[in-house]
Amino acid sequence: MPLKNYKQRITIGAEQEIQQLFFDARLAYKHVEYLAEYYNPATARAINGAALEKVEEEDPNKTVMPEGFQVLEEMLLPHIDTSKQADIRQQLAVLVSNVSRLRKVADGLELTDGHVFDAVRLQILRVITLGLTGFDTPITLRSMSEAAVSLEALENVIKVYPENASQHEAIARWKHAVQYLREAKNFDEFDRAEFIISSITPLITSLQVYQQSLAIPPRQDGRAFAANAANLFANEAWNVDYFAPNYARPLTNAKSALGKLLFYDPILSENTDRACASCHQPERAFTDGLPTSRMLNGTSGKLRNAPTLIFAGMQNAQFYDMHVTYLEDQATGVIFNPIEMHGSLNRVVAQLQQSEEYKQLFRQAFPEAGDSVITSAHIRIALAAFIRSLQPMNAPFDRFIRGDRNAINAEAKHGFRLFTGKAKCATCHFMPFFNGTVPPNFTETEAEILGVPYAPDTIGATIDADLGKFTFSQAPIEKHAFKTPTLRNIALTAPYMHNGVYTMLEEVIDFYNRGGGNGIGITLDNQTLPADKLNLRADEQQALIAFLRTLTDTTGITSRPRQLPMIPGRMKNVRKVGGIY
Repeated sequence: MPLKNYKQRITIGAEQEIQQLFFDARLAYKHVEYLAEYYNPATARAINGAALEKVEEEDPNKTVMPEGFQVLEEMLLPHIDTSKQADIRQQLAVLVSNVSRLRKVADGLELTDGHVFDAVRLQILRVITLGLTGFDTPITLRSMSEAAVSLEALENVIKVYPENASQHEAIARWKHAVQYLREAKNFDEFDRAEFIISSITPLITSLQVYQQSLAIPPRQDGRAFAANAANLFANEAWNVDYFAPNYARPLTNAKSALGKLLFYDPILSENTDRACASCHQPERAFTDGLPTSRMLNGTSGKLRNAPTLIFAGMQNAQFYDMHVTYLEDQATGVIFNPIEMHGSLNRVVAQLQQSEEYKQLFRQAFPEAGDSVITSAHIRIALAAFIRSLQPMNAPFDRFIRGDRNAINAEAKHGFRLFTGKAKCATCHFMPFFNGTVPPNFTETEAEILGVPYAPDTIGATIDADLGKFTFSQAPIEKHAFKTPTLRNIALTAPYMHNGVYTMLEEVIDFYNRGGGNGIGITLDNQTLPADKLNLRADEQQALIAFLRTLTDTTGITSRPRQLPMIPGRMKNVRKVGGIY
């Protein structure tokens, strides 16, 4: 509204006082966020969740409206929206109610030392993956000051425990981290990589040493990120079984080896001339280099861009539209789809049972199954096991963030600062997988509505007709919503977006820089990507791309089988089947 009208409703001094009270309230919440998130995550989300509408899980026609600090932030900053005074009051009342709920839960809590240390560690991870990227302060970007308060609160928790040399070391690490945050100049320039390397990893390590000195065992609850791991970017810290159904656990070398052979075997398709590897080629980081994959009859038009399968196991939903949860179900969907493979698992089982080599491989993978070892369920499990094994974490950036400071160059380091700062990429592509799987619990994988155009955008761009999640949910707010994919190996996976509309990373960065669909002339009321321009300079865009290229790593996972097992009716050494050998 015009400034003169605004001043008639509220003075500048009063506005500043109200805004400061808002900031103070957020800082007060940061003192207890670690407990709220650990013991009452639903209420924590209501207090400080994203200001986006959600679909009610049990009723896709019902929309859950956002509430809490982030909604208030939009109403109070940079200026108070006086036209929404009633909404502000309502949000404040809801916020007070949710805080009261936290108090009631707190009254009945029985804290254990193991839980406290676990909650503290998870909060440290929350700070670096969500807090410092501006995920929950998208307008004010007061990330460093809030992170400092959060870490100070955690330090005070640890001071309650017995004093010893390990505690002294941990407290010193805490003070170093807080001082680093206090000295930060601004949101855009903060060096988050250096902070992780020099402050956070040593802090978590010292915390674990102190916990061990007190004989407090780490939690053993089968979570995604091991409770005794210190670095998000260490491959051995991850439990891929967390993302698998119970019947498919555990992931074993025998299962993944069998799955690899099946992945390359065209026996899964109707006319036995297409394999999974036809559209997921290892040299392209398991994509196919096409805008959209060719249908079984060789034509194009109805399928989507083939996503990379590397790190596909580290997410809670599959397909761009997220209509299945597990890789086992994704395999079924692709094999049965009449325009992809149009296969029959019953037929495949019958054929595989004729192969002594396959029988032996199935027995090795499923030794408890007895004589009925070749089944459709075991085929699906083996395929999924192979895909879950595709999770290398030794890209140049991984080595850099683990402490090898020469692993990437200065431009890429600048690119990471932009990725986690000014460009706001990390608020959707979360570390360490750089996909939509939300840290630090990794229990949810997000989708976004970007407004991807039908063709390379010009003036008057038209949105792509693919409705994404809406196709299955029929929820209006999910029209054109697609899963947030991993950016790992993105330099190898062109073209980009679900429809392959962009052939170069420069085009993708430009699309985001202009504000997505709404920034290129597409009217999209439900776009979740902020429509504000990022105002990235040309050199900053190139730095972002330099960083993205440091996520390239396919070492040790792209070798093809030299030959497929013998099946009566085909040659022993299959060299060229469906263009993949």
